[in-house]
Amino acid sequence: MPTAPVQPGTPPQSSAPSLDDFYVPGYRVLLKGKQQPHLEQDIISLTYNDSLTAVDSVDMVVNNWDPGDPVPNLAVKGKFRYSDSPVFEPWQEIEVSMGYFRKGQDQLKLMLLGEIVTMAPNFPASGPSTLNVRALNLMHQFRTQQKTLVFRDLKDTEIAQKIIADIATDLKGKLANLKLKMDDKEVAENLKKEEKRPFLEMHNQYPIVFLMQRARDIGYDLTIEDVVDQKTATRTVTFHYRLSGDVLRPVYTLEWGKSLISFQPTLQTARQVNAVTVKGWNVQTKQPIEATATRAELSKADRVVAPEDLAVTETSLAQKTEVIVDRGFKDPKEAKDVALKTLRQIAQGLVEAKGKTIGLPDLHAGSKIEIKGLGRFDGTYQVTSTTHTLGDGGYTTDFSARMEAKEKTPTRTGA
Repeated sequence: MPTAPVQPGTPPQSSAPSLDDFYVPGYRVLLKGKQQPHLEQDIISLTYNDSLTAVDSVDMVVNNWDPGDPVPNLAVKGKFRYSDSPVFEPWQEIEVSMGYFRKGQDQLKLMLLGEIVTMAPNFPASGPSTLNVRALNLMHQFRTQQKTLVFRDLKDTEIAQKIIADIATDLKGKLANLKLKMDDKEVAENLKKEEKRPFLEMHNQYPIVFLMQRARDIGYDLTIEDVVDQKTATRTVTFHYRLSGDVLRPVYTLEWGKSLISFQPTLQTARQVNAVTVKGWNVQTKQPIEATATRAELSKADRVVAPEDLAVTETSLAQKTEVIVDRGFKDPKEAKDVALKTLRQIAQGLVEAKGKTIGLPDLHAGSKIEIKGLGRFDGTYQVTSTTHTLGDGGYTTDFSARMEAKEKTPTRTGA
């Protein structure tokens, strides 16, 4: 099993296994469900990316040159190790795990279960040949065919259920032993809160892309959980479709000068508005509809950080209104909902940040982190994207995040 040098530093507090158990970073790559021991010496670097708005991916840089065994008095005749072989052929299944070795045993976490989509050899003017390999998560495989569908008098989670069922039907027979489902508990909780949508149209789109866009529109997170039964080889994919504030994951405490390697917050006010107004028409009567939402109407559940939380004084001149036009609505209430959700998305961008910590395989888009040691920028952040990199420099995790309302969030530790 390939390993990188031991990464210095102490892993942040989390609900992961005991902090003292982390030793040597490592990874595992399976192709078609089988380990590839010959890759141990050839994978130069491994990078995993995920975000709230895109399909997660893995990028590998692989040594592609085999110089061969030296022969006395003869010139070395090498060969290209992978670009001329089927090892990394596109469309084949790949499984990538990252994490740490603990007391001689691996504690690796499955990061991606998907398929190879790109094989790009590099033949430079100088230096050995390398191969760039890219793989996309199983979510990529859900882009089956573009469709036009109309949903009437359904709640958003019911729409999600229909879309996932439609995807499962399209994939039936294409991916063996695959089961798609939604989390029953989350579905029940969502249905208690949601109201029926009189009319919603998906026009010539991939259903999975439409569902991802719909999730962003209504302030939901869409993620998947892949589980493979080793005995039956059955793959169960669970879709998590829920409000951003409802996502429950370990909360990591990252402190500047200790577990937080670098952090760059940005306080940006150019696009911040005090209100959002939508102007459209009734889809049935064609009469004008207008609705306005103000920042004061955002609820505590939205967890939106306010300028005053950062000791920033907003002048009356800075208070602006964003206007959205050319939209059809069933009634003024639907227009009001769109205004509130648009305002929430804008307000969430008041403080955005980029940071780096030591490798944390459990830190993903949607996770919560507590930042300490940075004054006014201390607080709770929601992670919007992560990049996990394992190479010669060890295992590190880069992340992007947005600040939430300043209130105490309980953390759980494994110490």
